[in-house]
Amino acid sequence: MNKIIAILFVLSIANARSYTLYKQCDSAWANDQLGTSADTICKAGCLVSSIAMMLHTYGVVTDGTTTPKTMNTWLKKHGGYVSGDLFVWASIEPLGFIFQGWCTTTQATYKFDAGYHVILNVNNGHHYVLMTSYSGSTFNVNDPGYSKTSYSASEVKEAAFYLRNKAIYFKNHVLNI
Repeated sequence: MNKIIAILFVLSIANARSYTLYKQCDSAWANDQLGTSADTICKAGCLVSSIAMMLHTYGVVTDGTTTPKTMNTWLKKHGGYVSGDLFVWASIEPLGFIFQGWCTTTQATYKFDAGYHVILNVNNGHHYVLMTSYSGSTFNVNDPGYSKTSYSASEVKEAAFYLRNKAIYFKNHVLNI
């Protein structure tokens, strides 16, 4: 039994990802208007900050180094928002991240293990965080709004997942086809 637990622990660590950590209230972008709404990145930019963390980690460039500020600017220019500041999940496909849909917490672990990038919806649907690993029913995260580093499965409402496609980014941004 101890060997099985040790193997599961090693597997959970082996799949851990080291993403860039951005805080949505960083003074470099905290007061920037989110989309076309009256809200700022500090007030409501957890999802944009999570997306920026994911893209920056993989070297995706949006108007220079990808930060919540440059991600917000890129989204404004490329149809990334509707109704003020509602994020269009498929809008980052030209950057090589293809939105695959929504899944449960149980499915999120399988998606993560399969190489997908998972964004968790927590706090009764009012906050987004980037999943970095998991252990059992605990999700380790980069949380752009709080000092939390993990959420239990019961705290997660749903999960969005993305597939990274290097060819799309290369074609659209390196070759400029």
